Amino acid sequence: MPLTDIALRKATSGQVLRENGLEFSFYEDGKAGVRFVGRVRGTNSRIGVSLGRYPALSLQAARKLGEAKRRLCEEGTDPRHTRQEKAVADQQLVGALLAEYLATLSDNRRSTVDDKRSTLETALRAMAKRPIKKVTKVDVARLLDAYAQKPAARRKLLSYLSHFFGWCMDRDLVEANPCRQIRAPKAALPRDRALSEAEIGALMNLKGSAWGTMLQVALLTGQRGGEVCKMRVDELDLKAKTWTIPSGTMKQGRSHAVPLSEVAVAILQRQLSANGDAWGPYVFGVGSKGAKPYNGRSNGIGEVHRLTGTADWSGHDCRRTAVTLMQKLGIVQEVRMRVTGHAPPRDGAASYEHHGFEREAYAAVEKLAAELERVRQAVPFSGGG
Repeated sequence: MPLTDIALRKATSGQVLRENGLEFSFYEDGKAGVRFVGRVRGTNSRIGVSLGRYPALSLQAARKLGEAKRRLCEEGTDPRHTRQEKAVADQQLVGALLAEYLATLSDNRRSTVDDKRSTLETALRAMAKRPIKKVTKVDVARLLDAYAQKPAARRKLLSYLSHFFGWCMDRDLVEANPCRQIRAPKAALPRDRALSEAEIGALMNLKGSAWGTMLQVALLTGQRGGEVCKMRVDELDLKAKTWTIPSGTMKQGRSHAVPLSEVAVAILQRQLSANGDAWGPYVFGVGSKGAKPYNGRSNGIGEVHRLTGTADWSGHDCRRTAVTLMQKLGIVQEVRMRVTGHAPPRDGAASYEHHGFEREAYAAVEKLAAELERVRQAVPFSGGG
């Protein structure tokens, strides 16, 4: 006869109640382990599959689960196998697979891998414990919506996510790439912002700001702010006026010997002197006596804007400003590229031209420093600490 909740509630320890393949085995009055018992068509093998515990698993829910198992048996499918497959799928979690994916990127530049790690781990943190097969187009769209005000970052995130899910597809971890059905965001317009003379003067006169000092170095050398953040003491040879950026830090993936002007050397000497002998490896480090590279650019630029009374420019605009000033000073493109570390054009001539422009690069940064000093003296400023 069909079971009822009244009969189940009145059952005592040791009783086994059955209904159409369902078994309720009571281990305590009113509490039972529930399983489905049946035979797989074609094999005639008798199987048992645990469904849960009563009363946490209601009689109605147990009937639905039992019916699903019965249909599988009638089709000739062992329900235990499908359950094992689901368990395996549930262990294929986003966080674990992301770590595995990042570990395979050995052919990428270190800076690219670091950027992918930072971007994807931040974006996917909330779904790290979700099975990869349960990530949908809607989930990806919502991740991208969080970057609505940052079109460049939004476009980059979609690209990184698509590559990650493509990697999962290659390993049969997902059936489709949820990013493929999402329209790519429009490419962000490239910035063409260079600092005005008033802004240059205010920045070069600024004192008492860590990020302000680092941006002065960026202006004097034409390097990226991120590279200045990671500047290590052992990369500097101030006697030779050279800062050698390792390949792992450079965006181009190759080391770069940066020529330093006398002004840049003086700024770095002051910084090293202020750090003291017990300082860590990073010139502008943070944490326990400079044990980690500077990581406060977002807050730092706000502080610099406030102290200088300026706005609407970024740290990377200092690199663009340095290149623009060198162009204005008549420094040829080959030398500008040598200073900044930009990759030379890929053409047939590159196979024959091997002059490194080292001497010209040192002359260029001295001319740049002289121009920045002229602007600094021409713009009265009393901000900073």
